This record gives sequence, structure tokens and C-alpha cells, in this order.
Amino acid sequence: MAKRPPISFALKVLYGDTFTMAVGFYMLVPLLAYHFLQDLTLTIAVVAALTALRTAAQNGMMPIAGWVADRINFRRAILIGVLVRASGFAMLGTVDSVPLLVVASILTGLGGALFHPASYSAYAALTTGADRVRVYSTREVVSNVGFIVGPIIGGFLAGADFAFVSLSAAGMFVIAFIISAFGLPHPSDEERARTPPRLRVAFADAAFLRYCALVAGTAVLIAQFYLVIPFRAAEFTSGPSDLGFIYSGAAVVMVITMLPLTGAANRFLPDRITLAGATACLGVGVGLMGLSTNLVGMLVGVAVFIVGQMLVQPVLNATVSRFAPDGSVASYFGVQGLANAIGGAVGSGSAGVIYALADSGDPGAEWVWLTYPAWAILVAIMFVIFGPRAARMPL
Repeated sequence: MAKRPPISFALKVLYGDTFTMAVGFYMLVPLLAYHFLQDLTLTIAVVAALTALRTAAQNGMMPIAGWVADRINFRRAILIGVLVRASGFAMLGTVDSVPLLVVASILTGLGGALFHPASYSAYAALTTGADRVRVYSTREVVSNVGFIVGPIIGGFLAGADFAFVSLSAAGMFVIAFIISAFGLPHPSDEERARTPPRLRVAFADAAFLRYCALVAGTAVLIAQFYLVIPFRAAEFTSGPSDLGFIYSGAAVVMVITMLPLTGAANRFLPDRITLAGATACLGVGVGLMGLSTNLVGMLVGVAVFIVGQMLVQPVLNATVSRFAPDGSVASYFGVQGLANAIGGAVGSGSAGVIYALADSGDPGAEWVWLTYPAWAILVAIMFVIFGPRAARMPL
């Protein structure tokens, strides 16, 4: 086996950047729905709408934000984005009126729109094509280490005052700004002189748009992760600390098993089969969480869901980098973000209706949770038929 080249300093900085932002994100977002539902006594419909708004503000603006990142360099886009998100996070736990929560959700989403495609573009720029699945998998592992740490810290701080959670999470993004400012490379003369990217190239790529339609299908399911667990855990747990441990436990499983699992899938399965199986796991996991009658059953659903999440994300990201021509990687990730926005908005918006029906107490109402496995099976079949068929990249 050929020896892998050493990791560059810039790539190490990028991993550190990812970890810091993950800690800040997972300190706050997994506990946010619980705070809205229990502390602010908002309805599940309002909580779902705020989640959909944040997702739409982030992913809906990603095509433009990705094009901007290609124009100004990923470093500058990351720097601006983390500061905008820090302002949104600072507000989310310190305001209690719905209009201000709307503003906070929009700022949070816009910040993510700026740094998300830029960050994935940076990973692509700092690695070779044959190494990207492994690098994106490692990025997910690093992110999930933050997923372990974040909810534990957030749950601890939430026991005193939820404002501490949001302000501390905002502080982590300020730290990310400092890391990015000093560690990420400035644009080279060659990058400054290259032909400006054209966003319409991504929108004119028919094969890529078919792929994005399938991405939207998976986003419907992924959107449930920060809604269904707080919604169902309220019946089986005693507070935000327990909820934080559930998310952290899921992240521990991801950190331990992600690289071996994605490595095995990459060696033995075509991408479209991996994506189909992962999508099925997402839907079945949500269904099990919804239908569970105790904490153990819900945790089984969480485990099935995270298997799907571990498999789906690195392959989706590596696929985007294969589609994108040089100089337009962030733009392509931005268009994928739009697909995620559409799917996430549908997933979050429909959750308010489905969860309310399931919780209505009507005879047989709980079987509405089977909507998610049924949708997952449909999307999985589409992945098998229309999914990416590019050659697999060795880990």
C-alpha cells in the first residue's frame, strides 16, 4: 500500500476549525428545540417553523454564498460566516419573543450559508481527488468529536441558564474566526487571476441536478434529527442534560465506527448502493424513534439513524467535488445546499403536522410515523436507479 502524504498545516488548521465550530454548534442546536418547547412554551408548530426558517436561510442562500466564496476565496467567506453565525447564536438563547427568534434564526442560517460551502471547498482545495472520501470522512469524525463534547457542555450550562449556552456557543465561533484568520492560506496570485466562476454552470449540469434532487430527498429525513429526539425524549428523560447525553452518545458511536464503516462501504459497495442503504437507515431510524414506547426503543432508533448518517454524508460530499470543475467547487456545494434547503424545509415543515397527528391520542395515530420509512424506501430506490456511478475513491 502506498504511503499517504503527510497532512499539510492548512489541513490541520481546517480540522481544528471544524472541531471548534462543531463544539459550538452542538452545544446549542441539539438543545434548542427543548428550550423552545419547555422553557419558552412554544408550540411544536412554531418550533418546527423556526427550524425550517434557519435551514432555509442557510441552505437556500448557499448557491449565492458558494459563488461568493469562489470569488473571494474560501478563507474570507469562512471569516465572515463565523462572525455572522456567532451573532445569531448569541441571540437564540437570550431573547424570548418570536420576532427576535426569527431574526436570530436568519442570522444563524446566513452565517452557515457563508462558511459551509467555503469550508467544503477548502477541504477539496487542500487534498487530491483520490483522497477526498477519506478526508471528508475524517472531517465528519472530527465534527462528531465536537458532537460528543458540545451537548455535554451545553446540557451542563443549560442547568443553570440557557443564556450561558448560547453565549458560550457564540464564543466558540469567535475562536473559529481567530483560528481561520491565522491558519488558513491567503489566495494565491493564480487564484486571483483565474476566470471568475459562473453559478449557471452548476444549474445547467443536468446530471448534477438529478443528483441534487436525491440529496433533497435525504434532507427531508436528516431534518428530523433535531426535532424527533427532543420531541420524543421529553417523555422518557428528565431534562436537557439527559438529552445532551443522548446526542453525545450518538456521536461517540460515530467517532468509533465511522472510518471503518465508511471504509468498508467504499471498498465493497458502489456509491449509489451505499447512499440507498444509508437513506433507508435514516427513515427506519426516525420511524423507530417515533414508534418507541420507552427510552431503549428510542435509542435503538437513534442508533439506526446514525448508521445512515455516517454513511451518507462523506459520499454525498465527495460526489459534489467530483461533479465540480476547478474554480467552482464552492458554487457546486452551494447548489447542493439549496437542495438540502428544499428537503430540510419540507422535512421540518411536515414534521409539525406529522408529530401533531402522532401525538393526538387518536386510535392508530402513532402509525403516521411510518411516513418516514416509506419515504426513505422511495428515495433509496431512486438512488439505486439514478444515483452516482463514478468510480469509487480508495480510502
